[in-house]
Amino acid sequence: MKKLYLSMIAALVTVVFCGWMATAQSPVKDPSKIVQANGTIVINTKTLCPDVEGFMGPTPVEIRIRKDTIIDIIALPNDESPSYFYDATAIFKKWIGLTPKKGLELKVDAVSGATFSSKALIENMRAGLKRALED
Repeated sequence: MKKLYLSMIAALVTVVFCGWMATAQSPVKDPSKIVQANGTIVINTKTLCPDVEGFMGPTPVEIRIRKDTIIDIIALPNDESPSYFYDATAIFKKWIGLTPKKGLELKVDAVSGATFSSKALIENMRAGLKRALED
């Protein structure tokens, strides 16, 4: 009985150790940059720069890039005042159609009346485009 008990403990330790090793060696996925099956790169600034804040808090964005061209920018859920934030998102059109490199070189002014929100969006865009150019 003692041998059976020791064998069961040894087997359990082996299973736990192998599971731990498999987990420790598997690559951690980076939620800030995902490449979709169609080749579109999706940059999410929610985890990339969580401290970038507008007037009422974080203002994360999702940047979509296909064939080295920015094709879409989506404002993610936030606590900004909707009417002011909508005005601030007008700056997104300045980046559409550019490469990430050209987008980083772009000088964008804050939107009057939505200064905090637009400055936060600009900072999110810069961080997201830098991330797009990595790897």
